[in-house]
Amino acid sequence: MEQGTMSLMIAFFAGVISFFSPCQLPLLPIYLGFLAGSMTDEDGKPQKNKAFVNSLNFVVGFSVVFIFLGLLASWFAAFFAAHQVTLQRVAGVLIILFGLHLAGILSPSVLQREKRMQYMPKTAGPGTAMLMGVAFGAGWTPCIGPVLGSILVYAAATGAGVSLLIAFSVGMALPFLLAALLVERVGRWVDRFAVYLPKLQRIFGFILVLFGIAVFTGILARFAIILY
Repeated sequence: MEQGTMSLMIAFFAGVISFFSPCQLPLLPIYLGFLAGSMTDEDGKPQKNKAFVNSLNFVVGFSVVFIFLGLLASWFAAFFAAHQVTLQRVAGVLIILFGLHLAGILSPSVLQREKRMQYMPKTAGPGTAMLMGVAFGAGWTPCIGPVLGSILVYAAATGAGVSLLIAFSVGMALPFLLAALLVERVGRWVDRFAVYLPKLQRIFGFILVLFGIAVFTGILARFAIILY
């Protein structure tokens, strides 16, 4: 397995984990309720096909933001290409710090602040849903921030910004679209699953620490070569 393929897999699962973060998952019924609530049939039930279309536009909105950040990370990597080893070590340290924060060991104030762009139109349509996705993607919360930040600093160190952020976006998008198809059950499912979210976050935090160590020491690249 090549390092690029392994990195894409890591970015994809990071996106999945971000979807299940304690900051974002409890808001899922609110987002879906708005995206589908204005489009009910005669019985008052959400029209799943229209809810899915709105959700798809929402996903496109936040994916555009993430991919744009990936472009910036790639530009940064190209500009400092002569210092790639140093960049990878800096990225490794930052990823370790992000992981320790998710695990609840470190709580720096800069990562505790929420910078969430608020955009909630009166009615949901394809265009407004996409703008909501852009606002969502531009937000920086204590849960998704460290994970997204880890992918970005790794992208800045390797130059694979666009591909990594596409994989990250797909990882967040697929469960969101699946939830849109099951919009009538999402609220009950989230309530049952919410109790496990803090433990899930801590586990992923420690995984992120291991990933940071692998990036810092170069083990990730050597491991990929062995698998290949």
